[in-house]
Amino acid sequence: MAFIAAGNIILEYIIGDAAVARAWTSYFATLCNHEANDFRIKAHGLSEEYSHLDPFAIIVLTIICAIAVLSTKGSSRINYIASIVHVVIIVFIIIAGVIAGLANANTANYTPFAPFGPRGIFQASAVIFFAYLGFDSVATMAEETKNPGRDIPIGLVGSMVITTALYCLLALTICLMQPYSQIDKDAAFSVAFESVGMGWAKYIVAAGALKGMTSILLVGAVSQARYVTHIARTHMIPPWLAQVNKRTGTPINAIVVMQAVTAIIALFTELEILAQLLSISTLFIFMLVALALIVRRYYVSGVTSKVNRSKLIFCLVVILGSSTGTSIYWANSEGWIGYVISVPIWFLGTLGLWVFVPLARTPKIWGVPLVPWLPSASIAINIFLLGSIDRASFVRFGLWTGFILIYYFLFGLHASYDSAKEYEEKGSEDGT
Repeated sequence: MAFIAAGNIILEYIIGDAAVARAWTSYFATLCNHEANDFRIKAHGLSEEYSHLDPFAIIVLTIICAIAVLSTKGSSRINYIASIVHVVIIVFIIIAGVIAGLANANTANYTPFAPFGPRGIFQASAVIFFAYLGFDSVATMAEETKNPGRDIPIGLVGSMVITTALYCLLALTICLMQPYSQIDKDAAFSVAFESVGMGWAKYIVAAGALKGMTSILLVGAVSQARYVTHIARTHMIPPWLAQVNKRTGTPINAIVVMQAVTAIIALFTELEILAQLLSISTLFIFMLVALALIVRRYYVSGVTSKVNRSKLIFCLVVILGSSTGTSIYWANSEGWIGYVISVPIWFLGTLGLWVFVPLARTPKIWGVPLVPWLPSASIAINIFLLGSIDRASFVRFGLWTGFILIYYFLFGLHASYDSAKEYEEKGSEDGT
């Protein structure tokens, strides 16, 4: 399970950075007064979904790779300065957008408020999850943090609250300027400002977007390398990827390999395909995190009794099964009867866990509240949203998961075992 999670976190970052790199090209084209696809090359021999080649994405990722290789501290300083600029741009967009919206007020833009109904809201929620990818990156910086037990949770929760509030304000702002049906999918705010007669503002927005996406790519490059380095230290993937350069203090091999793979995907693949696949991976990982939290709180090897372990497994199966049933019903039916069956089963599974299984571990510094209700709800919500993703994305996700499992059983598992045995024998010889 850990290797599946690790493999999908790697996929998450590769796909996420590829999507951002392609969006970078779209905004750069807007900044240069071109259409979003003008800087892409049409390859007529390929299928439509993979036919718009993006050389600018390759150039951007190459530059990001060079910066990330040179210094982690340097990358952090660049991101710190860029974040200040980005906040200024966001405030500008909100204020200028509200002014533009009021000057060109059309209350019909908010009617209907939910044009596609509840199903449209949940389908959009499933796809927009990829926008929350960057929060994982905070956790990867534990080795560079003075007090990770305190600072990492504050960074995660604080940044998520601020960002979610800004997302909502930006969504309200753009709908003041344009009806939802006219919003440009590639460079939304640049086109929106132009549509209300503020053509000059689109350049500020495009420049701000480029800066923001460049920061995202830089954080992604460092985070990718951190994940790969940690996995490589176990020898589950080649340990060559865990080597850290003594002069720069960065895992150069991991950075270069990951950025090369990201660049190849960014060159060919359309943004919509990347967003759907990324959302599956993100939702799956978030579900596993919630599941792991429950296991960590309720099970300790050698301490938890067999009876309590059996009760824990039974409750988790009920929670996962009922959540999956709800998601399948949502994906295939417009009715409501299925929810009357699956939701109470989920509730009973969570209640049984809360009442009949004693906690085996309590957090020392920082703890998620309302356990098991909050993580169980997280499992249910993430699996439910998976029911809104298209079938083709599930096929791609299944192929990737199948590939990493084959690699794990043929190579990773044995290399990790051999490495552990060698370490154990060396410790016995020198008495440590």
